[in-house]
Amino acid sequence: MPGLGEAVTAPGQGRHQAVFEDLPGIVRALVADHTPDLPVFKGLVITGSDRMRLYLTAPDGSITYGADVIISHTGPGLLGGITAGYLENEYDQKPTDDPLCDVVVDLTRY
Repeated sequence: MPGLGEAVTAPGQGRHQAVFEDLPGIVRALVADHTPDLPVFKGLVITGSDRMRLYLTAPDGSITYGADVIISHTGPGLLGGITAGYLENEYDQKPTDDPLCDVVVDLTRY
C-alpha cells in the first residue's frame, strides 16, 4: 500500500507513458520533410496499448489511408515504407468501416 504522498499507478501505466512520449517524435518525422509527391499526414488515433492508426491522404487527395502501426516499432523503416509507396499497394489495402479513411493498410510488420 502506498504511503502518504506516493503516487498510485495503474498496472501497465509506465508502458503507456512511454508510448505517449514517442508520439511527438513520430508526428514530427511525418510532417517535417513533406514534399508534394508524398502522402499528407492528417492525424492519428491510439488503438491499443502499443498500436495506433495513422491517417494519411494520397498526394492528389483521391484517397485517405488508415495505416495501422506498432508505436514502439516506428522509426526509419516505417517512415521509409510510408514514403516508398507501401500504402499504394492495392493488395495490402483492406476495406474498412472507419469513417476517417477509405482503406486500411497493415504496417505492423515494419
